[in-house]
Amino acid sequence: MRKTLAASARDYVLKLDLPEAGPAFEAATAIEFSDEREAVAVGAQLAEFTAAVPAGVRGAIADGILLAQLAANKVTTQSEDVFRWYDKYVEVLQNIGWQVRDLDFQAQQVSDQDAWVHKEIIPVLALLLGPQAAAASIVIAVLKGLQDMDSSSPWITLFDQASQHARGAKFQVSYVDADAQGHPEISLLCFGIQAERTITQVLFFKSSSQSAEVKKASAKLAVSMERLSSAKEALAGRVQPFIADFVKNIDI
Repeated sequence: MRKTLAASARDYVLKLDLPEAGPAFEAATAIEFSDEREAVAVGAQLAEFTAAVPAGVRGAIADGILLAQLAANKVTTQSEDVFRWYDKYVEVLQNIGWQVRDLDFQAQQVSDQDAWVHKEIIPVLALLLGPQAAAASIVIAVLKGLQDMDSSSPWITLFDQASQHARGAKFQVSYVDADAQGHPEISLLCFGIQAERTITQVLFFKSSSQSAEVKKASAKLAVSMERLSSAKEALAGRVQPFIADFVKNIDI
């Protein structure tokens, strides 16, 4: 049954229960977004922005993504079910204005029973984006070159820590574009790995039928600029104490 959504995105954001923030530092400011194609790690989500998304809008989108993750972390602290985390994550996105279409988790059939997770993401993401977008995608380029990167890179360390769950891991990959009217759209891939243990360095994890159950979902998200703008200041205020610890530029 469909849940009733909040009438006001701003009021919903202000009332949302979040974890305690860490120590606040004067340097803990939001990253500077550009108008060029770029990618950032927002907690457990790799988010790529095309040039069609203005720099002034990208911060609000990243803030909403982070808010959804923080709220999901709060309500699943004691839960071993990684997919309960996604229930809250999607609920928050919907209440701040995102329309979520066709998000349904299904078992991930990997081609190799000893396959690297990051390599299995590439064809799925390429299919979701289509040939033209996939060819220019920063995130796909990052995933292809991941094996040659330093696994202690700040954005990889951040992503790994945010992906961890009591039994397994969860993470998302998103491609943020805009429609002809300038309204933001997200192509989203969500992954959940239910395992007997917490998974560290999730992108370097080898999936195996004996060790974990891998599920995935894809979805399209859309939001009007009016709805996003109405919650922009509230979003920024709620996540500001977490920005330094949860958002990093991805360098390739």
